[in-house]
Amino acid sequence: MAYFDKIPNISYLKYKKNPYDGDFITIKNIFGRVKVIDDVLAGATVFEDYFIKDGERPDTISFDFYGDPGFDWVIMLINNVRNLYDDWAKSAQTLTQYVNSKYDDPGGIHHYETIEQTYNGKVILKKGIEVGESFRFVDPLGNTRTAEESRGPVNNLVYETRLNEEKRKIYILKPNLLESFVDIFEKEMKFTPSTEFVTENLKRNIN
Repeated sequence: MAYFDKIPNISYLKYKKNPYDGDFITIKNIFGRVKVIDDVLAGATVFEDYFIKDGERPDTISFDFYGDPGFDWVIMLINNVRNLYDDWAKSAQTLTQYVNSKYDDPGGIHHYETIEQTYNGKVILKKGIEVGESFRFVDPLGNTRTAEESRGPVNNLVYETRLNEEKRKIYILKPNLLESFVDIFEKEMKFTPSTEFVTENLKRNIN
Protein backbone atom coordinates (compact mmCIF):
# COMPACT_ATOMS: atom_id res chain seq x y z
CA MET A 1 0.00 0.00 0.00
CA ALA A 2 1.12 3.53 -0.73
CA TYR A 3 -0.17 4.93 2.57
CA PHE A 4 3.14 5.39 4.38
CA ASP A 5 4.94 6.39 1.21
CA LYS A 6 2.96 9.63 1.31
CA ILE A 7 4.09 10.53 4.84
CA PRO A 8 7.49 12.27 5.16
CA ASN A 9 10.33 11.00 7.32
CA ILE A 10 12.12 12.36 10.36
CA SER A 11 15.76 11.47 10.86
CA TYR A 12 15.80 11.09 14.64
CA LEU A 13 18.96 10.96 16.77
CA LYS A 14 18.82 7.91 19.02
CA TYR A 15 21.28 8.14 21.89
CA LYS A 16 21.99 6.49 25.24
CA LYS A 17 23.79 9.17 27.32
CA ASN A 18 25.12 12.05 25.24
CA PRO A 19 22.22 13.79 23.40
CA TYR A 20 24.61 14.89 20.65
CA ASP A 21 26.28 11.55 20.09
CA GLY A 22 24.33 8.64 18.66
CA ASP A 23 22.90 7.09 15.53
CA PHE A 24 20.24 8.66 13.34
CA ILE A 25 17.25 6.45 12.63
CA THR A 26 14.51 7.25 10.13
CA ILE A 27 10.89 7.23 11.32
CA LYS A 28 7.60 8.39 9.79
CA ASN A 29 6.28 11.83 10.70
CA ILE A 30 2.84 10.46 11.65
CA PHE A 31 1.81 13.66 13.41
CA GLY A 32 2.25 15.66 10.24
CA ARG A 33 -1.03 14.21 8.98
CA VAL A 34 -3.16 15.71 11.74
CA LYS A 35 -3.60 19.25 10.40
CA VAL A 36 -4.44 18.04 6.92
CA ILE A 37 -7.08 15.62 8.18
CA ASP A 38 -8.61 18.17 10.54
CA ASP A 39 -8.88 20.67 7.69
CA VAL A 40 -10.53 18.13 5.41
CA LEU A 41 -12.91 16.74 8.02
CA ALA A 42 -14.17 20.25 8.68
CA GLY A 43 -15.87 20.12 5.30
CA ALA A 44 -18.19 17.17 5.87
CA THR A 45 -19.93 17.66 2.51
CA VAL A 46 -16.87 16.34 0.71
CA PHE A 47 -17.58 12.80 1.93
CA GLU A 48 -19.92 9.95 1.24
CA ASP A 49 -20.90 7.51 3.99
CA TYR A 50 -19.92 3.96 3.15
CA PHE A 51 -20.46 0.57 4.79
CA ILE A 52 -17.62 -1.88 4.15
CA LYS A 53 -18.88 -5.14 2.67
CA ASP A 54 -17.51 -8.45 3.85
CA GLY A 55 -13.96 -8.96 2.61
CA GLU A 56 -13.52 -5.49 1.10
CA ARG A 57 -10.13 -3.80 1.50
CA PRO A 58 -8.96 -0.21 1.06
CA ASP A 59 -7.46 -1.03 -2.34
CA THR A 60 -10.63 -2.70 -3.66
CA ILE A 61 -12.79 0.21 -2.48
CA SER A 62 -10.30 2.63 -4.01
CA PHE A 63 -10.65 0.85 -7.34
CA ASP A 64 -14.45 0.90 -7.15
CA PHE A 65 -14.63 4.63 -6.39
CA TYR A 66 -11.54 6.03 -8.09
CA GLY A 67 -10.75 3.45 -10.76
CA ASP A 68 -7.31 2.91 -9.23
CA PRO A 69 -6.38 0.72 -6.22
CA GLY A 70 -3.42 3.01 -5.57
CA PHE A 71 -5.54 5.56 -3.71
CA ASP A 72 -6.09 3.15 -0.82
CA TRP A 73 -3.93 5.48 1.27
CA VAL A 74 -6.54 8.24 0.91
CA ILE A 75 -9.24 5.96 2.35
CA MET A 76 -6.96 4.88 5.20
CA LEU A 77 -5.87 8.43 5.93
CA ILE A 78 -9.39 9.88 6.00
CA ASN A 79 -10.59 7.13 8.32
CA ASN A 80 -7.56 7.13 10.61
CA VAL A 81 -6.64 3.56 9.71
CA ARG A 82 -3.03 2.98 10.71
CA ASN A 83 -3.06 -0.79 11.14
CA LEU A 84 -5.27 -2.81 8.80
CA TYR A 85 -5.58 -5.75 11.20
CA ASP A 86 -6.64 -3.63 14.16
CA ASP A 87 -8.42 -0.67 12.56
CA TRP A 88 -10.14 -2.15 9.50
CA ALA A 89 -13.29 -4.30 9.54
CA LYS A 90 -12.43 -7.99 9.46
CA SER A 91 -14.13 -10.46 7.14
CA ALA A 92 -16.52 -12.93 8.74
CA GLN A 93 -13.95 -15.70 8.46
CA THR A 94 -11.11 -13.60 9.87
CA LEU A 95 -13.31 -12.35 12.71
CA THR A 96 -14.22 -15.91 13.70
CA GLN A 97 -10.55 -16.90 13.70
CA TYR A 98 -9.68 -13.80 15.72
CA VAL A 99 -12.34 -14.45 18.36
CA ASN A 100 -11.41 -18.13 18.65
CA SER A 101 -7.76 -17.23 19.20
CA LYS A 102 -8.47 -14.38 21.63
CA TYR A 103 -10.97 -16.13 23.89
CA ASP A 104 -10.94 -19.59 25.46
CA ASP A 105 -14.73 -19.52 25.22
CA PRO A 106 -16.15 -17.32 22.44
CA GLY A 107 -19.61 -17.90 23.89
CA GLY A 108 -18.55 -16.88 27.37
CA ILE A 109 -19.93 -13.75 29.00
CA HIS A 110 -17.95 -10.60 28.18
CA HIS A 111 -20.12 -8.18 30.16
CA TYR A 112 -23.71 -7.35 31.07
CA GLU A 113 -25.97 -4.64 29.68
CA THR A 114 -29.17 -3.04 30.92
CA ILE A 115 -32.60 -4.11 29.73
CA GLU A 116 -34.91 -1.22 28.84
CA GLN A 117 -37.08 -0.15 31.76
CA THR A 118 -40.26 1.89 31.52
CA TYR A 119 -42.56 3.62 33.98
CA ASN A 120 -45.96 5.08 33.13
CA GLY A 121 -45.24 4.50 29.48
CA LYS A 122 -41.91 6.35 29.52
CA VAL A 123 -38.43 4.89 29.18
CA ILE A 124 -36.53 5.57 32.39
CA LEU A 125 -33.54 3.34 31.67
CA LYS A 126 -32.19 2.74 28.19
CA LYS A 127 -31.08 -0.70 27.10
CA GLY A 128 -27.48 -1.44 26.21
CA ILE A 129 -25.70 0.36 29.07
CA GLU A 130 -22.81 -1.71 30.38
CA VAL A 131 -23.28 -2.72 34.02
CA GLY A 132 -21.87 -5.21 36.49
CA GLU A 133 -23.19 -8.70 37.06
CA SER A 134 -24.72 -7.63 40.37
CA PHE A 135 -26.81 -4.82 38.86
CA ARG A 136 -30.49 -4.79 39.81
CA PHE A 137 -32.92 -2.13 38.66
CA VAL A 138 -34.99 -0.35 41.30
CA ASP A 139 -38.15 1.28 39.94
CA PRO A 140 -39.57 4.64 41.15
CA LEU A 141 -41.78 2.79 43.64
CA GLY A 142 -38.77 1.13 45.24
CA ASN A 143 -39.33 -2.31 43.79
CA THR A 144 -36.18 -4.20 42.88
CA ARG A 145 -36.29 -6.16 39.64
CA THR A 146 -34.67 -9.56 39.32
CA ALA A 147 -31.30 -10.04 37.66
CA GLU A 148 -32.97 -11.41 34.53
CA GLU A 149 -35.30 -8.39 34.41
CA SER A 150 -32.51 -5.88 35.00
CA ARG A 151 -29.60 -6.88 32.80
CA GLY A 152 -28.64 -9.34 30.12
CA PRO A 153 -25.35 -10.98 29.17
CA VAL A 154 -23.30 -10.13 26.09
CA ASN A 155 -20.94 -12.88 25.04
CA ASN A 156 -17.46 -12.47 23.60
CA LEU A 157 -18.48 -13.19 20.01
CA VAL A 158 -21.32 -10.67 20.09
CA TYR A 159 -19.05 -8.05 21.66
CA GLU A 160 -16.33 -8.43 19.02
CA THR A 161 -18.90 -8.55 16.22
CA ARG A 162 -20.35 -5.23 17.36
CA LEU A 163 -16.90 -3.62 17.39
CA ASN A 164 -16.22 -5.00 13.93
CA GLU A 165 -19.54 -3.71 12.58
CA GLU A 166 -18.70 -0.21 13.79
CA LYS A 167 -15.47 -0.35 11.82
CA ARG A 168 -17.51 -0.97 8.67
CA LYS A 169 -18.79 2.60 8.81
CA ILE A 170 -16.29 4.78 6.95
CA TYR A 171 -16.08 7.98 4.91
CA ILE A 172 -15.21 8.08 1.23
CA LEU A 173 -13.80 11.25 -0.29
CA LYS A 174 -15.97 12.17 -3.27
CA PRO A 175 -14.21 11.19 -6.52
CA ASN A 176 -14.42 14.68 -8.03
CA LEU A 177 -12.35 16.02 -5.11
CA LEU A 178 -9.65 13.35 -5.16
CA GLU A 179 -7.13 15.18 -7.33
CA SER A 180 -7.39 18.36 -5.28
CA PHE A 181 -7.02 16.45 -2.03
CA VAL A 182 -3.91 14.62 -3.20
CA ASP A 183 -2.32 17.89 -4.37
CA ILE A 184 -3.06 19.62 -1.06
CA PHE A 185 -1.92 16.65 0.99
CA GLU A 186 1.39 16.25 -0.80
CA LYS A 187 2.06 19.98 -0.56
CA GLU A 188 1.21 20.19 3.14
CA MET A 189 3.21 17.12 4.08
CA LYS A 190 6.48 18.44 2.65
CA PHE A 191 8.93 20.06 5.03
CA THR A 192 9.95 23.67 4.48
CA PRO A 193 13.58 24.82 4.87
CA SER A 194 14.72 25.18 8.50
CA THR A 195 17.71 24.29 10.65
CA GLU A 196 16.41 20.69 10.70
CA PHE A 197 15.60 20.57 6.96
CA VAL A 198 17.35 17.89 4.90
CA THR A 199 14.98 17.39 1.95
CA GLU A 200 11.30 18.06 1.28
CA ASN A 201 10.55 14.63 2.69
CA LEU A 202 13.17 14.36 5.43
CA LYS A 203 13.84 16.42 8.55
CA ARG A 204 16.59 15.79 11.09
CA ASN A 205 15.72 15.99 14.76
CA ILE A 206 18.10 15.68 17.72
CA ASN A 207 15.66 16.52 20.53
